[in-house]
Amino acid sequence: MKAWAVIMAGGSGTRFWPESRKNFAKQYLSLFGRKTLLEQTFQRIIRTVPASRVIVFTSQAKANYAAKLLGIPCSQVIGEPVGRNTAPCAVWAASLILKKDPSAVIGIFPSDHYIKDKKAFTKALRVGYTQADQTGMPVTLGIKPGYPHTGYGYLKMGQKKVLCQGVPVFHLQQFCEKPKLSLAKKYVRSGKYLWNAGIFIWRADCLLETARRYLPAVFNPVVKIASGDVPASRIKNVFQKVPAISIDYGLMEKLSGQILTIPVSMGWNDAGNWAMLTKLLPMDPQGNVSLGKTVLVESSGNVIKSKDRLITAIGLKDHVVVDAGDAILVCPMHETESIRKIVAELEKRKLNHFL
Repeated sequence: MKAWAVIMAGGSGTRFWPESRKNFAKQYLSLFGRKTLLEQTFQRIIRTVPASRVIVFTSQAKANYAAKLLGIPCSQVIGEPVGRNTAPCAVWAASLILKKDPSAVIGIFPSDHYIKDKKAFTKALRVGYTQADQTGMPVTLGIKPGYPHTGYGYLKMGQKKVLCQGVPVFHLQQFCEKPKLSLAKKYVRSGKYLWNAGIFIWRADCLLETARRYLPAVFNPVVKIASGDVPASRIKNVFQKVPAISIDYGLMEKLSGQILTIPVSMGWNDAGNWAMLTKLLPMDPQGNVSLGKTVLVESSGNVIKSKDRLITAIGLKDHVVVDAGDAILVCPMHETESIRKIVAELEKRKLNHFL
């Protein structure tokens, strides 16, 4: 068995507007320290997988930039002509990798998450690769929930399968949609549910066989693209007709009872919007996260980020203020999930230079 990794870096991250743009998405932002989220993801993974066996999927416009950023050959970065969600990328990657390595086991990772405990992540990952190889079943890392979050999907654990290197591995009983608060509280109280982090480990041959059986509309054209049977001039035309579907819906949910999960506590956060920074970055005594040049008076619970100009505030509570140079966001903290509405309005008004 050889461990490979695929980093999905094609998303747009509209909830981090105005810093996140179509051509400079969330994974290319430096929200936690000097390195971008993509670089941090790559550095975590190469503790387990050699850098030469990491494949990155991103937009065509950012392919060369991603390769340079990570210091890997351009041949390891696939530029998608259009975004089609994660299942087509997984099939494309598995097809490419299987030709090079028939024994390959692939880890599939989001590019824009925060993980504090790298040792716990690495330990769970190594167990996941071993279990996926030995069983042929997909393995997903599930996050032990710290509180009843309504913005995440959940994983319901079934029977314990094995204790591997001191790490418990369970059968996965069910994928659960994002719940309402009352149901999320029940999930957490039961101790049987995990947050779905979107991290999957699977043997390449098993992934492709599952796609061939359950997603032929994805499998057939994507395998042709990966094999070089589609001329470069036609790849976009072919790929944009492929159904846009996630690994969860397209593949995993077809395998009920045939999936494993590893519960892990690793300080995980999907860093989904500006409000999340209050959980991940240092705050002043008034609970403000201040980045750049700021002066806050009688203000509390804010996220304030300056690019070059000084931002001042007095009496401001529970707001996000972000200056990206050419645009400024002012938003109540509880509305940060709705920032995508601003992006939609900018599109409607054809203000494309702000997108």
